[in-house]
Amino acid sequence: MNQVATVERVLNDAYAMIESASDADLTKQTPCDQWDVRALAEHMTGVVNNFGTAFGGGQLTPPSAPGAGTATGAELSAAYRQAVDALLATVRAPGALDKTIKLPFGEMPGGQALGIVIGDQSIHTWDMAKALGRPYTMDEGVASSVLEMMHRLIGANPQARGGGFAAEVPCAETAPVQERLLAFSGRQP
Repeated sequence: MNQVATVERVLNDAYAMIESASDADLTKQTPCDQWDVRALAEHMTGVVNNFGTAFGGGQLTPPSAPGAGTATGAELSAAYRQAVDALLATVRAPGALDKTIKLPFGEMPGGQALGIVIGDQSIHTWDMAKALGRPYTMDEGVASSVLEMMHRLIGANPQARGGGFAAEVPCAETAPVQERLLAFSGRQP
């Protein structure tokens, strides 16, 4: 899987979903307990901005908690597009995926860090779609890769449960990979 092409596709899908939200949609509740559509879009933008900074050599810090923002749908989609363009510019640079990226919970190769972006934005695009009442199906290869990565990361960092991820919900092992990924990340597929 070409990670740069994959992250570009995932971020473009996320952008399309954010751009599709009307101003009236911004207060709709998402599957993320404390976030409405506006707060989720702010979070997604913060994550992309942060990783763009990290790939550019800056210090990655946890995104700030989305507040009671007043941004319009157009402002949110423009901010997200700007963050996406900046991140893509940094990860397309020669050797970007081989760099060591410093994260709040440790260091890792750029390729692995980019996998976190792919997972975060894929799952949150589904959250956004759910809140907006729109269909969203992840690429099966992406969903499978993200599920494997999450098993490794949460296995090595169990305290991530209850912070970034809710408790896993029951799901049949024979369910489609997207459903298993969502269940593992604490969402009701």
